[in-house]
Amino acid sequence: MAMNSTILLAEENRQLRAENERQKKKRAKRRSYIATGGVLTVQEGLDLSQMANEGLQGGVATLEATVRTRAPRTCSLCRSQSHTARTCPTKQVSN
Repeated sequence: MAMNSTILLAEENRQLRAENERQKKKRAKRRSYIATGGVLTVQEGLDLSQMANEGLQGGVATLEATVRTRAPRTCSLCRSQSHTARTCPTKQVSN
């Protein structure tokens, strides 16, 4: 019984260690630093950021930024823009 328990605990320990390593790699991948060590001025940070953005855009054709606007509100019952479904005159009132 003790040997069986030891085997099960060892397998669970192996799985937990593997998951822990996967989580460590995931956390490390999300971080990106613009400088290592020393003091970094605001202007230097902006310059480094701009160079990184230019590097990303250099190989890819950039699309001009388009301003998206929301569609006007419409009634979901009759599709009129003069009111909404709450105040629709064609809505049947149930009493």
